[in-house]
Amino acid sequence: MHGLITYQFKSYIRSFKIIPPAATFLVWIVVLYHYSGVEILSSYAVSSIVLYLVTTWISMNLCSMEEEAEKNMLFVQVGKIRYLLGKWIISMLIAIVLMLFAISYPILLDSFKEAVQPIHLGLSILIHLLLAIFGILVGSFSSITSFIPKRYTWLSAVLIIAITLSYDGIVEQLSLLKWVFIIFPPVVNVINFFEPDDVKHFGKEFCIISSFALLYSIIAFSVLLKLFLKEES
Repeated sequence: MHGLITYQFKSYIRSFKIIPPAATFLVWIVVLYHYSGVEILSSYAVSSIVLYLVTTWISMNLCSMEEEAEKNMLFVQVGKIRYLLGKWIISMLIAIVLMLFAISYPILLDSFKEAVQPIHLGLSILIHLLLAIFGILVGSFSSITSFIPKRYTWLSAVLIIAITLSYDGIVEQLSLLKWVFIIFPPVVNVINFFEPDDVKHFGKEFCIISSFALLYSIIAFSVLLKLFLKEES
């Protein structure tokens, strides 16, 4: 597994496809903290949304990196499950590196209006990891399933991201869609807790939402893996 991850990661780096999403993320974070005295939690919520977008981008790049012949060769050497797991692990590792930059950069520049406490760091890590996972799910779904024709993969990813980020507004106008949209990652449900810059309201309800988000992710990864195996059988 280590050899596969190393091979895929080197191939991704050598293709230079990592440069656009990584550069976009770094520039966005620098611009976000151009001014000092910003809120802690709401700023981290914004950077986690950016990570969500960028991780989707990276995941789609990784899932479509090999030609059909190379992909079949890897299937024979490592198996289909390890092949896909390797791409998910690489996506997550890259997301973690970007997350560390997003969290540490404003602290080093003293951009926040108050001192960062351990609770802030814990919450910021949690929200960045959750949205990175959601990005991997969206990117994988758009790239590896037959539900989406190849020429519409990017359009489908953008559509899913738009729906997940505007969930509240859409459901407010069309409440029946609430049950349809349950299949999408609960991005807004998590983000909404970070809008008031106050840790006091992170209680039982937040724990329930976070637990649901983790359960959703486990189920979604399992479904995607089964769909991938079915597609490649």
